[in-house]
Amino acid sequence: MQINEKQRLAYNYLRDDDYTYLVYGGGGGGGKSWLGCEWLMQCCYYLPGTRWFIGRNNIKDCRESVLVTWRLVANYYGFTGYKISNDSIRFDNGSEVILLDLTFYPKKDPLYERFGSKEFTGGWIEEAGEVHFLAFEVLRSRIGRYNNVRYGLRPKMLITCNPKKNWLYKEIYKPFAKGKLQKPYCFVRALPNDNPFLPPDYIETLKGIKDKATRERLLYGNWDYEDDPSALCSFDAISDVFTNTAPSSTRKAISADLAMQGRDRFIAGSWRGLRCTVKIDKDKATGRSIETDLAQLMKTDGVGRSQTVADSDGLGAYLESYLTGIKTFHGGSKPFDSTYSSLKDECAYKLAEAINNRWLQIICTKEQEQVIMEELQLLMADNVDNDKGKKRIVSKERMKQIIQRSPDYLDMLIMGMYAEVRPQNAGIRRISC
Repeated sequence: MQINEKQRLAYNYLRDDDYTYLVYGGGGGGGKSWLGCEWLMQCCYYLPGTRWFIGRNNIKDCRESVLVTWRLVANYYGFTGYKISNDSIRFDNGSEVILLDLTFYPKKDPLYERFGSKEFTGGWIEEAGEVHFLAFEVLRSRIGRYNNVRYGLRPKMLITCNPKKNWLYKEIYKPFAKGKLQKPYCFVRALPNDNPFLPPDYIETLKGIKDKATRERLLYGNWDYEDDPSALCSFDAISDVFTNTAPSSTRKAISADLAMQGRDRFIAGSWRGLRCTVKIDKDKATGRSIETDLAQLMKTDGVGRSQTVADSDGLGAYLESYLTGIKTFHGGSKPFDSTYSSLKDECAYKLAEAINNRWLQIICTKEQEQVIMEELQLLMADNVDNDKGKKRIVSKERMKQIIQRSPDYLDMLIMGMYAEVRPQNAGIRRISC
């Protein structure tokens, strides 16, 4: 077998019944794809009639990347007993590997219900840093369900990745680095220098990467790589917003990012000081239902209309005519502090301050938590190199380009900072986001 020592260690874990989830990687060129293809090829060959999966953030990458390595592994062993179709690899002995699209679709499938009826013996998530945490959570429930009893097999999932500040960092790497990662999880850190089968110039190519953070991640497997200098919040601080204890406060408020059917999401948070509970989260809503839901939330939580802030490209103004007294955000109005470009920028910087100081507490579901973590990382300065310019964050259009959707939770949280930035003697006025 063409395996290096780290891959050999990985095989030991994959054969050990004490471990279900093996996270393997941490740098470029550590042999992640070879290990995944070789392991599944052996599983399918020696366990006829079993069913496995290979999942990536999109099916196109799965076909164009993983299947290339699959053919290399098969050619190395002279193995031909399989056929590749558009969405699977089928073995002559009845085993199969299903190719899964792990793309997160917040509107049409926010809970990954498309995997709810699937059954697998085990599987492999490739490039897990690109994959939503909920995909992993759902697939956990789908392994160990296909001929495992027949062969006496424990469910197994291989998770390969490069360093990424997301759920892998929080759930796997940090516990591992502190010596606290517990069964059934295990982690094998594989770096380019661990793989003697790399092309001679591969490591030199990694050394030549100009972007420092990328070089640190891929060459040295540095999970604590230097963050983007434009980032307003550290990842650790963002992770802590779900476990912080917000300072005691009697101040109540509601902030809502509105959306009609076919447009983004309708998100509303109920505030008690700097503790925000996500109370409404819908991907489809009518103007009437938005009005009803907000009115009910205000009644249930004892929040006045003057304490409720809403925005959505004119929908806020629509609501204001029915819920007289609520406050609407309209883009680009003047900030209270002239060092900021707009009130939205002032509120965004205040939000970052609350996050970094561990003042902000967010109460939400586990599924919402992962999306919110991603959106809070969009709190980035737009003019970090301009010391004399007014402070502002990157545009919403830029945010959408980064995450391929609208940052609706972030918009709601930014609006929630209005009460924090408004001077006590400023009175109530129209505000913007």
